[in-house]
Amino acid sequence: MFLGRKRKATDCPQWERDLEIDVMFYPLDIDTKMAALKASASVVSITSYLGENELSHSSGIIIEYNDNCGIILTSANLVECHNRQDSIANEIMVVVHLSEHTSIGAEIIACDFHYNLAALKILCDTPLKVASLALLDHSSTIDPSCLRTPIQLRPHLKSCNFIPGKAVTALARSSTKSFKLMAAPGEISLNVCRYDYDCKELLRATSKISKCGIGGPVINMNGEVIGICFYHRLYTPFLPVKIASIWWDHIKKYGEPRRPWLGMGVTNLYAANLSFLENFIKKFPNIFKGVIVKEVLQGSSADSVGIRQDDVIVQFDGKTVQSFLELFESMWSKVGEHVELVVIRTGNDDPLLLKMKVDEATADRLYSWPLWR
Repeated sequence: MFLGRKRKATDCPQWERDLEIDVMFYPLDIDTKMAALKASASVVSITSYLGENELSHSSGIIIEYNDNCGIILTSANLVECHNRQDSIANEIMVVVHLSEHTSIGAEIIACDFHYNLAALKILCDTPLKVASLALLDHSSTIDPSCLRTPIQLRPHLKSCNFIPGKAVTALARSSTKSFKLMAAPGEISLNVCRYDYDCKELLRATSKISKCGIGGPVINMNGEVIGICFYHRLYTPFLPVKIASIWWDHIKKYGEPRRPWLGMGVTNLYAANLSFLENFIKKFPNIFKGVIVKEVLQGSSADSVGIRQDDVIVQFDGKTVQSFLELFESMWSKVGEHVELVVIRTGNDDPLLLKMKVDEATADRLYSWPLWR
């Protein structure tokens, strides 16, 4: 048990208390309640301290439990030094609240300010409920002939379709004792977070959470975790759990993070505007999936090989690219290497074959993560 300074509800800023109350009492339908209850045991509240002073609050997800050791995934905002961005505060102490009566000191075993992720380890004799993760199938066709064809799940385990408008729920635990479960229902949004965050890999839900929900899960209607929440006052940006899983697997294997740097803003082909898609299908009637480039960062490898805005990437390293999550996953294992890309440009009759080096995010390229008020 952790014995620290007790925090009263009145210790929170008024705006945060009001928002937490709003989130906690959203009207929930029975299906949303069932999904939230299925995931609830794996959602924890987390507090970081500097001495006796509270530094930050967040939520987290239990992703592993073996031999009395639990691993929790959360946001690096929890341990970030407020005076120096992208560094862990000195002499920090982290406490995980499993319930109103059970709080356990945690060890920070990994922290990455590029993806805003942290992994914590706790020792607990009582078995912990591990979250069920669902990797997003982020691809969708623009083939008009498939208009009435129902979207099917991919055959691999624990995969779910990313469909704009599909119901999701952001979960968190209150930062005040008794650490109540909070649920904010919403929908997956086709809009991106490009102008609010540097991170090009973020997706977006219409749910609204308070800041103590940062690091908590976004779940689907089966109660499976599909992403990790971050904060915006108008919506919930979330990192696909597929990226967080790849990150954590690399940490376990090599003891350090890997950060492929895209050097461009991309989105799925189906998210392009209607006039572009109409012209694209006319010119390339047999191509219905790919990744469209929305911007190219000056000085990046993408810039140096001639990739342009509105190019469509359809192959990477000899493999068909159906979504930007697939592109990211392929880039992860190729950091530092030169790979071939097949790019379609509406001004050209034939696809372009380009060879690009996959860069790694260096200290001067790390994403920034503003905490919007």
